[in-house]
Amino acid sequence: MAKKVFKSFVAIFSSFLILITIVGNGSVSQVDTSSSVEADVKGKLSDFSFSLIESYFKNGNEEPSDNNSVTKNQNNAETLVYLGGFPIGIKLYCDGVVVVDTQNVETSGAFLNPAQKAGILKGDIIKSIDGVKVTTNSEVSKIIEESNGRELKMQISRNGEIKNVVFSSVYSTVSGGYKAGLWIRDSSAGIGTVTFYTQDGEFASLGHAVCDVDTGERLPISSGETTDAKITGCYKGKSGAAGELCGMLESKATGKIMVNENKGIYGVFNKVDTTKTLYPLCRKNEIKMGAAQIVTTVEEGKQEAFNIEIERIDYISDENKNLIIKVVDENLIAKTGGIIQGMSGSPIIQNGKLIGAVTHVFLNDPTGGYGIFAETMLDVADGLNELKLAS
Repeated sequence: MAKKVFKSFVAIFSSFLILITIVGNGSVSQVDTSSSVEADVKGKLSDFSFSLIESYFKNGNEEPSDNNSVTKNQNNAETLVYLGGFPIGIKLYCDGVVVVDTQNVETSGAFLNPAQKAGILKGDIIKSIDGVKVTTNSEVSKIIEESNGRELKMQISRNGEIKNVVFSSVYSTVSGGYKAGLWIRDSSAGIGTVTFYTQDGEFASLGHAVCDVDTGERLPISSGETTDAKITGCYKGKSGAAGELCGMLESKATGKIMVNENKGIYGVFNKVDTTKTLYPLCRKNEIKMGAAQIVTTVEEGKQEAFNIEIERIDYISDENKNLIIKVVDENLIAKTGGIIQGMSGSPIIQNGKLIGAVTHVFLNDPTGGYGIFAETMLDVADGLNELKLAS
Protein backbone atom coordinates (compact mmCIF):
# COMPACT_ATOMS: atom_id res chain seq x y z
CA MET A 1 0.00 0.00 0.00
CA ALA A 2 1.51 3.28 -1.12
CA LYS A 3 2.53 5.79 1.55
CA LYS A 4 3.23 9.50 1.32
CA VAL A 5 5.46 11.30 3.74
CA PHE A 6 4.18 14.47 5.30
CA LYS A 7 5.54 16.91 7.83
CA SER A 8 2.97 17.61 10.45
CA PHE A 9 1.74 20.49 12.34
CA VAL A 10 -0.58 18.69 13.60
CA ALA A 11 -0.13 17.83 10.45
CA ILE A 12 1.76 19.37 7.84
CA PHE A 13 -0.40 19.54 4.85
CA SER A 14 0.50 18.98 1.28
CA SER A 15 -2.06 21.24 -0.37
CA PHE A 16 -2.67 20.61 -4.01
CA LEU A 17 -3.08 23.58 -6.32
CA ILE A 18 -3.35 24.22 -10.00
CA LEU A 19 -1.85 27.25 -11.68
CA ILE A 20 -4.28 28.06 -14.43
CA THR A 21 -2.22 31.02 -15.63
CA ILE A 22 1.21 30.51 -17.13
CA VAL A 23 3.75 33.30 -16.77
CA GLY A 24 6.41 33.49 -19.47
CA ASN A 25 9.27 34.59 -17.25
CA GLY A 26 8.60 31.79 -14.80
CA SER A 27 7.88 34.08 -11.85
CA VAL A 28 5.09 33.00 -9.53
CA SER A 29 3.94 35.92 -7.42
CA GLN A 30 4.26 35.14 -3.69
CA VAL A 31 3.72 31.43 -4.32
CA ASP A 32 6.53 28.89 -4.01
CA THR A 33 6.45 26.02 -6.50
CA SER A 34 8.09 22.62 -6.40
CA SER A 35 9.43 22.89 -9.95
CA SER A 36 9.62 25.32 -12.86
CA VAL A 37 6.45 26.57 -14.54
CA GLU A 38 6.30 24.77 -17.86
CA ALA A 39 2.80 23.37 -18.42
CA ASP A 40 -0.73 24.63 -18.79
CA VAL A 41 -1.76 23.03 -15.52
CA LYS A 42 0.69 23.25 -12.63
CA GLY A 43 0.71 21.50 -9.27
CA LYS A 44 2.02 23.12 -6.13
CA LEU A 45 2.97 21.58 -2.82
CA SER A 46 3.00 23.83 0.21
CA ASP A 47 3.37 23.07 3.88
CA PHE A 48 -0.01 23.18 5.57
CA SER A 49 0.00 23.00 9.34
CA PHE A 50 -3.48 22.46 10.68
CA SER A 51 -4.46 26.08 11.18
CA LEU A 52 -1.26 27.51 9.97
CA ILE A 53 0.88 29.93 11.92
CA GLU A 54 0.91 32.89 9.63
CA SER A 55 -2.81 32.73 9.02
CA TYR A 56 -4.45 31.37 12.12
CA PHE A 57 -2.58 33.51 14.61
CA LYS A 58 -2.91 37.18 13.83
CA ASN A 59 -0.58 38.33 16.62
CA GLY A 60 2.28 36.10 15.46
CA ASN A 61 3.10 35.01 18.98
CA GLU A 62 1.62 31.55 18.94
CA GLU A 63 1.04 28.72 16.61
CA PRO A 64 -1.19 25.71 16.36
CA SER A 65 0.73 22.74 17.33
CA ASP A 66 -7.84 18.22 15.18
CA ASN A 67 -22.38 11.85 21.22
CA ASN A 68 -24.96 11.58 21.90
CA SER A 69 -23.35 8.20 21.86
CA VAL A 70 -21.11 8.87 24.85
CA THR A 71 -21.47 6.54 27.81
CA LYS A 72 -22.95 7.92 31.03
CA ASN A 73 -23.39 6.25 34.38
CA GLN A 74 -26.79 5.50 35.84
CA ASN A 75 -26.93 8.85 37.64
CA ASN A 76 -26.17 10.68 34.38
CA ALA A 77 -23.36 12.40 36.26
CA GLU A 78 -20.32 11.33 34.30
CA THR A 79 -19.48 11.12 30.60
CA LEU A 80 -17.07 8.33 29.65
CA VAL A 81 -14.94 8.33 26.50
CA TYR A 82 -11.93 6.46 25.11
CA LEU A 83 -8.68 8.39 25.38
CA GLY A 84 -6.86 9.47 22.21
CA GLY A 85 -3.24 10.58 22.10
CA PHE A 86 -2.48 8.65 18.90
CA PRO A 87 -1.90 10.02 15.37
CA ILE A 88 -4.27 9.77 12.42
CA GLY A 89 -3.97 10.76 8.78
CA ILE A 90 -6.46 13.44 7.73
CA LYS A 91 -7.62 14.09 4.16
CA LEU A 92 -9.96 17.00 3.46
CA TYR A 93 -11.87 17.80 0.27
CA CYS A 94 -13.04 21.38 -0.22
CA ASP A 95 -16.63 22.52 -0.61
CA GLY A 96 -15.97 24.35 -3.84
CA VAL A 97 -12.54 25.46 -5.09
CA VAL A 98 -10.57 27.93 -2.98
CA VAL A 99 -8.76 30.85 -4.64
CA VAL A 100 -5.36 31.09 -2.95
CA ASP A 101 -3.87 33.74 -5.22
CA THR A 102 -4.23 35.59 -8.53
CA GLN A 103 -1.54 35.99 -11.16
CA ASN A 104 -0.69 37.97 -14.27
CA VAL A 105 -0.90 36.24 -17.66
CA GLU A 106 1.51 37.23 -20.42
CA THR A 107 -0.46 38.09 -23.54
CA SER A 108 0.57 39.69 -26.81
CA GLY A 109 2.20 42.91 -25.72
CA ALA A 110 0.89 43.04 -22.14
CA PHE A 111 0.56 41.30 -18.77
CA LEU A 112 -3.10 40.98 -17.76
CA ASN A 113 -4.81 39.64 -14.64
CA PRO A 114 -8.31 38.50 -15.66
CA ALA A 115 -9.18 37.21 -12.19
CA GLN A 116 -8.32 40.54 -10.58
CA LYS A 117 -10.21 42.44 -13.28
CA ALA A 118 -13.34 40.38 -12.53
CA GLY A 119 -13.06 41.27 -8.84
CA ILE A 120 -12.06 37.79 -7.69
CA LEU A 121 -10.09 37.95 -4.42
CA LYS A 122 -7.74 35.68 -2.53
CA GLY A 123 -9.87 33.56 -0.19
CA ASP A 124 -12.93 33.46 -2.48
CA ILE A 125 -14.50 30.04 -2.98
CA ILE A 126 -15.62 29.21 -6.53
CA LYS A 127 -18.92 27.34 -6.25
CA SER A 128 -20.06 27.15 -9.89
CA ILE A 129 -19.25 28.37 -13.40
CA ASP A 130 -22.10 29.05 -15.83
CA GLY A 131 -24.42 27.20 -13.45
CA VAL A 132 -22.24 24.08 -13.32
CA LYS A 133 -21.06 23.14 -9.82
CA VAL A 134 -17.28 22.79 -9.51
CA THR A 135 -15.44 20.89 -6.78
CA THR A 136 -12.01 20.13 -8.25
CA ASN A 137 -9.08 22.00 -9.75
CA SER A 138 -9.34 20.00 -12.96
CA GLU A 139 -12.99 20.96 -13.48
CA VAL A 140 -12.18 24.67 -13.24
CA SER A 141 -9.11 24.27 -15.45
CA LYS A 142 -11.05 22.46 -18.16
CA ILE A 143 -13.81 25.09 -18.29
CA ILE A 144 -11.27 27.93 -18.50
CA GLU A 145 -9.22 26.24 -21.21
CA GLU A 146 -12.27 25.51 -23.35
CA SER A 147 -13.85 28.95 -22.96
CA ASN A 148 -11.89 30.59 -25.82
CA GLY A 149 -12.12 33.85 -23.92
CA ARG A 150 -15.90 34.12 -23.79
CA GLU A 151 -17.59 35.56 -20.72
CA LEU A 152 -18.18 33.11 -17.89
CA LYS A 153 -20.51 33.63 -14.95
CA MET A 154 -18.88 32.54 -11.70
CA GLN A 155 -20.70 32.10 -8.43
CA ILE A 156 -18.35 32.61 -5.52
CA SER A 157 -18.63 32.58 -1.75
CA ARG A 158 -16.87 35.39 0.14
CA ASN A 159 -17.04 35.54 3.92
CA GLY A 160 -20.15 33.36 3.79
CA GLU A 161 -21.92 35.63 1.28
CA ILE A 162 -22.74 34.41 -2.25
CA LYS A 163 -21.66 36.74 -5.07
CA ASN A 164 -21.83 36.54 -8.87
CA VAL A 165 -19.01 37.78 -11.08
CA VAL A 166 -18.51 37.93 -14.85
CA PHE A 167 -15.15 36.61 -15.90
CA SER A 168 -13.21 36.31 -19.18
CA SER A 169 -9.94 34.43 -19.57
CA VAL A 170 -7.13 35.71 -21.81
CA TYR A 171 -4.86 34.03 -24.31
CA SER A 172 -1.39 33.25 -22.99
CA THR A 173 1.38 33.66 -25.54
CA VAL A 174 3.61 31.53 -23.30
CA SER A 175 1.43 28.43 -23.08
CA GLY A 176 -0.68 28.93 -26.18
CA GLY A 177 -4.02 28.60 -24.38
CA TYR A 178 -6.62 30.57 -22.43
CA LYS A 179 -5.71 31.23 -18.80
CA ALA A 180 -7.49 32.68 -15.78
CA GLY A 181 -4.67 33.97 -13.60
CA LEU A 182 -5.78 31.85 -10.63
CA TRP A 183 -4.09 29.67 -8.07
CA ILE A 184 -6.71 27.30 -6.67
CA ARG A 185 -6.93 24.50 -4.11
CA ASP A 186 -9.45 21.68 -3.81
CA SER A 187 -7.98 19.42 -1.11
CA SER A 188 -5.45 19.02 1.69
CA ALA A 189 -3.94 16.18 3.71
CA GLY A 190 -1.80 15.76 6.81
CA ILE A 191 -1.44 14.21 10.26
CA GLY A 192 -3.48 14.94 13.39
CA THR A 193 -3.77 13.74 16.99
CA VAL A 194 -7.00 12.27 18.34
CA THR A 195 -8.31 13.70 21.63
CA PHE A 196 -11.05 11.18 22.38
CA TYR A 197 -13.57 8.85 20.74
CA THR A 198 -16.81 7.25 21.89
CA GLN A 199 -18.14 3.71 21.91
CA ASP A 200 -20.03 4.49 18.72
CA GLY A 201 -16.87 5.76 17.02
CA GLU A 202 -17.41 9.52 17.08
CA PHE A 203 -14.03 11.21 17.49
CA ALA A 204 -12.66 14.66 18.30
CA SER A 205 -9.23 15.86 17.21
CA LEU A 206 -6.92 18.92 17.06
CA GLY A 207 -8.93 21.43 19.09
CA HIS A 208 -8.54 24.03 16.32
CA ALA A 209 -9.54 24.32 12.67
CA VAL A 210 -7.59 23.37 9.59
CA CYS A 211 -6.94 26.69 7.86
CA ASP A 212 -5.62 27.38 4.39
CA VAL A 213 -1.90 28.17 4.37
CA ASP A 214 -2.27 30.94 1.78
CA THR A 215 -5.59 32.59 2.62
CA GLY A 216 -5.50 32.13 6.41
CA GLU A 217 -9.18 31.13 6.33
CA ARG A 218 -10.75 27.97 7.71
CA LEU A 219 -10.76 25.37 4.95
CA PRO A 220 -14.39 24.78 3.87
CA ILE A 221 -14.91 21.05 3.44
CA SER A 222 -17.50 18.97 1.65
CA SER A 223 -16.08 15.71 2.94
CA GLY A 224 -13.01 14.12 4.44
CA GLU A 225 -11.53 10.88 5.66
CA THR A 226 -9.08 9.56 8.22
CA THR A 227 -6.33 7.01 7.72
CA ASP A 228 -3.77 5.30 9.90
CA ALA A 229 -0.59 7.33 10.37
CA LYS A 230 2.94 6.56 11.53
CA ILE A 231 5.25 8.98 13.36
CA THR A 232 8.77 8.79 11.91
CA GLY A 233 10.56 11.47 13.93
CA CYS A 234 10.47 15.12 14.89
CA TYR A 235 12.26 18.44 14.77
CA LYS A 236 12.78 19.98 18.21
CA GLY A 237 11.19 23.31 18.98
CA LYS A 238 13.16 26.33 20.17
CA SER A 239 12.41 29.98 20.89
CA GLY A 240 11.27 31.64 17.68
CA ALA A 241 10.95 28.40 15.71
CA ALA A 242 8.32 25.77 16.40
CA GLY A 243 9.30 22.14 16.14
CA GLU A 244 7.24 19.57 14.29
CA LEU A 245 6.41 15.91 14.12
CA CYS A 246 7.08 14.06 10.88
CA GLY A 247 5.10 11.07 9.70
CA MET A 248 3.45 9.02 6.98
CA LEU A 249 -0.16 8.54 5.96
CA GLU A 250 -1.61 5.21 4.90
CA SER A 251 -3.91 5.23 1.88
CA LYS A 252 -6.78 3.14 3.28
CA ALA A 253 -9.62 5.14 4.84
CA THR A 254 -10.37 4.39 8.51
CA GLY A 255 -13.12 6.93 9.12
CA LYS A 256 -15.17 9.87 7.90
CA ILE A 257 -14.52 13.54 8.74
CA MET A 258 -17.70 15.57 9.10
CA VAL A 259 -16.70 18.86 10.77
CA ASN A 260 -13.80 21.29 10.42
CA GLU A 261 -14.33 24.24 12.76
CA ASN A 262 -12.36 26.44 15.14
CA LYS A 263 -12.76 23.88 17.95
CA GLY A 264 -11.32 21.01 15.96
CA ILE A 265 -11.85 18.18 13.48
CA TYR A 266 -14.74 15.79 14.20
CA GLY A 267 -16.03 12.63 12.58
CA VAL A 268 -16.70 8.91 12.90
CA PHE A 269 -14.27 5.98 12.80
CA ASN A 270 -15.21 2.87 10.81
CA LYS A 271 -14.09 0.57 13.64
CA VAL A 272 -13.69 1.18 17.37
CA ASP A 273 -11.17 -0.39 19.75
CA THR A 274 -13.30 -1.08 22.82
CA THR A 275 -10.52 -2.90 24.69
CA LYS A 276 -9.17 0.40 25.99
CA THR A 277 -10.13 1.94 29.32
CA LEU A 278 -12.99 4.46 29.40
CA TYR A 279 -12.06 7.80 30.96
CA PRO A 280 -14.40 10.22 32.73
CA LEU A 281 -14.67 13.53 30.87
CA CYS A 282 -14.17 16.38 33.32
CA ARG A 283 -16.46 19.42 33.31
CA LYS A 284 -14.61 22.71 33.14
CA ASN A 285 -15.65 23.84 36.63
CA GLU A 286 -13.84 20.79 38.06
CA ILE A 287 -10.47 21.69 36.53
CA LYS A 288 -7.81 22.98 38.92
CA MET A 289 -4.58 24.90 38.55
CA GLY A 290 -1.47 22.80 38.99
CA ALA A 291 -0.25 19.36 37.99
CA ALA A 292 -1.65 17.50 34.97
CA GLN A 293 -0.41 15.28 32.13
CA ILE A 294 -0.61 15.29 28.34
CA VAL A 295 -0.87 12.00 26.46
CA THR A 296 0.77 12.01 23.04
CA THR A 297 2.86 10.06 20.54
CA VAL A 298 6.23 11.51 19.58
CA GLU A 299 7.84 8.17 18.73
CA GLU A 300 6.26 5.50 16.55
CA GLY A 301 4.10 3.08 18.53
CA LYS A 302 4.91 4.76 21.84
CA GLN A 303 1.97 6.56 23.40
CA GLU A 304 3.20 8.29 26.57
CA ALA A 305 2.04 10.58 29.37
CA PHE A 306 4.16 13.66 30.16
CA ASN A 307 3.92 16.04 33.12
CA ILE A 308 2.67 19.60 32.68
CA GLU A 309 1.40 22.42 34.88
CA ILE A 310 -1.86 24.27 34.29
CA GLU A 311 -0.98 27.91 34.87
CA ARG A 312 -4.23 29.66 33.97
CA ILE A 313 -7.87 28.72 33.35
CA ASP A 314 -10.43 30.75 31.41
CA TYR A 315 -13.77 29.30 32.52
CA ILE A 316 -15.83 31.72 30.41
CA SER A 317 -14.53 31.45 26.86
CA ASP A 318 -15.99 28.73 24.63
CA GLU A 319 -13.13 29.00 22.13
CA ASN A 320 -9.90 26.98 21.97
CA LYS A 321 -7.63 28.91 24.36
CA ASN A 322 -9.17 28.01 27.71
CA LEU A 323 -6.00 26.74 29.38
CA ILE A 324 -2.43 27.99 29.55
CA ILE A 325 -0.14 25.01 30.06
CA LYS A 326 3.56 24.58 30.78
CA VAL A 327 5.58 21.43 30.01
CA VAL A 328 7.69 20.48 33.02
CA ASP A 329 8.58 16.93 31.95
CA GLU A 330 12.31 16.85 31.21
CA ASN A 331 11.87 13.70 29.11
CA LEU A 332 9.48 15.43 26.68
CA ILE A 333 11.61 18.60 26.62
CA ALA A 334 14.66 16.49 25.76
CA LYS A 335 12.78 14.79 22.91
CA THR A 336 10.85 17.68 21.38
CA GLY A 337 11.78 20.90 23.18
CA GLY A 338 8.22 21.05 24.51
CA ILE A 339 5.01 21.41 22.49
CA ILE A 340 5.55 21.02 18.75
CA GLN A 341 3.48 20.98 15.60
CA GLY A 342 1.65 17.69 15.40
CA MET A 343 0.73 17.54 19.09
CA SER A 344 -2.47 19.53 18.64
CA GLY A 345 -5.32 17.45 20.00
CA SER A 346 -3.16 15.59 22.52
CA PRO A 347 -5.45 14.91 25.50
CA ILE A 348 -4.79 16.58 28.87
CA ILE A 349 -5.45 14.46 31.97
CA GLN A 350 -5.89 15.62 35.56
CA ASN A 351 -6.78 13.40 38.52
CA GLY A 352 -7.65 10.52 36.21
CA LYS A 353 -10.07 12.55 34.08
CA LEU A 354 -9.89 14.01 30.56
CA ILE A 355 -9.97 17.78 30.96
CA GLY A 356 -8.88 19.13 27.58
CA ALA A 357 -6.52 19.03 24.62
CA VAL A 358 -3.37 20.85 23.50
CA THR A 359 -4.11 23.42 20.76
CA HIS A 360 -1.25 25.91 20.39
CA VAL A 361 2.40 26.48 21.23
CA PHE A 362 3.99 29.81 22.16
CA LEU A 363 6.62 30.64 19.56
CA ASN A 364 8.81 32.45 22.08
CA ASP A 365 8.69 29.50 24.51
CA PRO A 366 7.94 26.00 23.16
CA THR A 367 7.42 24.66 26.69
CA GLY A 368 4.23 26.75 26.92
CA GLY A 369 0.97 26.86 25.02
CA TYR A 370 -2.81 26.79 25.05
CA GLY A 371 -5.40 24.08 25.57
CA ILE A 372 -9.14 23.72 24.96
CA PHE A 373 -11.69 22.28 27.40
CA ALA A 374 -12.70 18.68 26.68
CA GLU A 375 -16.24 19.75 27.57
CA THR A 376 -16.15 22.30 24.74
CA MET A 377 -15.06 19.62 22.28
CA LEU A 378 -17.77 17.29 23.55
CA ASP A 379 -20.41 19.93 22.82
CA VAL A 380 -19.36 19.84 19.14
CA ALA A 381 -19.12 16.04 19.06
CA ASP A 382 -22.65 15.83 20.44
CA GLY A 383 -23.95 17.21 17.15
CA LEU A 384 -22.46 14.45 15.00
CA ASN A 385 -25.49 12.17 15.27
CA GLU A 386 -27.64 14.84 13.67
CA LEU A 387 -25.09 15.23 10.86
CA LYS A 388 -24.98 11.45 10.36
CA LEU A 389 -28.76 11.36 9.94
CA ALA A 390 -28.63 14.25 7.48
CA SER A 391 -26.00 12.49 5.38
